[in-house]
Amino acid sequence: MPAEMKGVHAILLSGGGGTRLWPVSTEQRPKQFLRLFGELSLFQLTLERVRDCGISDIHIVTNAAYAHEVQTQAAERGIAVTLILEPMRRDSAPAIAAGLAHLQADYGDDAVALVLPCDHLIPNHNVFAQAVTDAVVAARAGSLVTFGIKPTSPSTEYGYIRQGDVLPSAPAAYRAAGFKEKPDLATAQSYLAAGDYHWNSGMFVFRVGDFAREADLHMPGIWAAARKAVSLGQRTPQIVRLHADAFAQADKISIDYALFEKSAAVALLPRGFAWSDVGNWSSVHAALPHDADGNATGGDAAIHESRNSLAFAEGVRVIVLGLDDVVVIASGEGVFVAPKDRAAEVKTLL
Repeated sequence: MPAEMKGVHAILLSGGGGTRLWPVSTEQRPKQFLRLFGELSLFQLTLERVRDCGISDIHIVTNAAYAHEVQTQAAERGIAVTLILEPMRRDSAPAIAAGLAHLQADYGDDAVALVLPCDHLIPNHNVFAQAVTDAVVAARAGSLVTFGIKPTSPSTEYGYIRQGDVLPSAPAAYRAAGFKEKPDLATAQSYLAAGDYHWNSGMFVFRVGDFAREADLHMPGIWAAARKAVSLGQRTPQIVRLHADAFAQADKISIDYALFEKSAAVALLPRGFAWSDVGNWSSVHAALPHDADGNATGGDAAIHESRNSLAFAEGVRVIVLGLDDVVVIASGEGVFVAPKDRAAEVKTLL
């Protein structure tokens, strides 16, 4: 383990339902467990990325229904993990709070947590590892660090964070000067032109004690419920089962709204590495290799006389002919066809 990673623990979030990539991703088999970009699932790629940072203590916060899949896929990569099982889905604030309550009980306030979703795609592990090292420096100086991604388009699907003054104690990081959740297109265009706004990646680094202090200030009910769910839960060496009644007392809310938009201790670590939250089929198209006409395929699919389109098939055969800027997705669960720029709407339809 690199010296700078001593005392750093990973909290990986793997409890999402995966409806945005229907019909391949379903409630029973959400997107983090799918092998969309090769032999490894997004979950396994996240495990490899954490291991490449030099972090060996890995905790997975996930729905109890996914416990077997998490254990199976981690074992395939030879990576030991501890499971923190949610009895019900409560969004990211309770999930992260439960993970941090577990770390606090086992390792104390000086432990550092790297918190990552398990459904992101970051191809360059070396660049990411350096970003984590820089974030750990800022976290040990007392900041709650969020990774900001340099925008490549005026997207309305991400939250934005404004870059403030540099932190004297951590020159690679800056004070977060403001949050804006999913702006309209005109506002997003102005942020892109300004140059000092970054997409909110949902990836964080902080000391347990600093998180606990800010959680007590800004989301005390959630933090109390999470600590109680851990203390009253059932435990074996590799599994923590959160107490259902205690965890149910936590509000269902994201960590951005519950804590990061309120705290004055937030620092932004801007990074330009390639990143995707694989949030819809248009994102999958962007991340896959393209042919000369900008088309991408996955599974048993083919595209002819078309441009900038995606065809993805699982268990069936799909052929797309003469259609531009579309996604055509088919599996045993159903078929989804849409203009590529409207692919994200499948979630609202379901």
